[in-house]
Amino acid sequence: MEYKVYDCDSYRIHTIKTDKFKNCSMEIMFRNKLVKSEITENNMLVDMLMHSSKKYPKRRDVAIELENLYSSYIRGCTTRLGNSIVLSFVTDFLNPKYCEEGYLEDVIGLPFEMILNPNVTNEEFDKRSFNIIKNRIKSDIESLKENATRYAFRRSLTNMNPDSPSSYHMTGYLDDLDSITPSSLVKTYHNVLDNYVCDIYVIGDLDMEKVVSLVKKKFKIKTIKDEKINLYVDNSVRSKVQDICEVGNYEQDSFVMLYNLDSLTKRERDFVIHLYNIIFGNGGLTCKLYKYLREENSLCYVVSSMYQKYDGLLMVYAGIDKKDKNKCVKLVEKAINEMIKGDFLDEELDNAKKAVISSIKMSEDTNGGIINNYLFNDLDDLPLYDERVKEFKTVTKEEVMELASKLKLNTIYLLSGEDK
Repeated sequence: MEYKVYDCDSYRIHTIKTDKFKNCSMEIMFRNKLVKSEITENNMLVDMLMHSSKKYPKRRDVAIELENLYSSYIRGCTTRLGNSIVLSFVTDFLNPKYCEEGYLEDVIGLPFEMILNPNVTNEEFDKRSFNIIKNRIKSDIESLKENATRYAFRRSLTNMNPDSPSSYHMTGYLDDLDSITPSSLVKTYHNVLDNYVCDIYVIGDLDMEKVVSLVKKKFKIKTIKDEKINLYVDNSVRSKVQDICEVGNYEQDSFVMLYNLDSLTKRERDFVIHLYNIIFGNGGLTCKLYKYLREENSLCYVVSSMYQKYDGLLMVYAGIDKKDKNKCVKLVEKAINEMIKGDFLDEELDNAKKAVISSIKMSEDTNGGIINNYLFNDLDDLPLYDERVKEFKTVTKEEVMELASKLKLNTIYLLSGEDK
């Protein structure tokens, strides 16, 4: 596998040459500091750009072109990475050696055609497409409450700190959606091109010099951006734990505990916490939370913990009955205290290492996983896969115990299915 970076002034091209797959992938990423009021319009912009363009004015036209390009696939999404927002445009396509002459230029050119030549007339996006996308996003926002688990996570984070990027709803906000117009969305479009940092990742068994030449030919922008974004959200430790219960129209109660990860070292953030989390609550049938909450006390069917690296949080979730909340809190705290004391077997730590290393190996079997490998190495100095495997193997039991003492309970949240 050969990795190179080409600095094109206005953007960078990252090439990853590998013959591991028959298909290839290109991901165009625009990044900037996350602003809450811009989330909804960015979501809508990404959907609009992938829906149609000047050359392909209807979604059907895009679908026909993708079919002509040997069933290539193009998609867009908006994600939060700590304090930053990422607008991604991904194209998956067949290795050109199986196709006719000119295929590579056509398939590389398609996403840039969609991005640089949007379906805009008189500084307004096409109204028919605009209304289709707007209604779809409205439906997505309104459906958030239908999933009790997702809604409980959102509400727990909002109650923790409504001003923290950790609590922002990346699906968007209805009030912001109502204010978006076909002309205001054009301003959003220019803001992204002018002010967002752009990186382009290309992976596959390709002539990368030719690929870079094609990208430069298709993607001619002149803006130079200043990239200084601290990914890590500063979620302060709470001096007094807050205990909140809210009521919703659900059949089952949802229980969330939010823990700050206080003053973790880089090694703890990148390696130790993952092993801790598997033993504590994310290791399926063998983890402590499953044992205490489900196996021994039958308090829930689902229980898990989730590590949010760039938010500095560990989140515990369980579907329980409201009457069992206090017992659940005590059992979670029992599991944490055992981790602090080292009350877990060396075999459990070894199994956690094997599970993490297996997950890394699986990530190496996808284009997206390999791209993320180099992306986070670039953005956060996260070691590449091989070095990561070596580091995980060296983590000690004492390091896991030390990390366990750095968990600070912030918020206990219960979304009750009915007011009992």
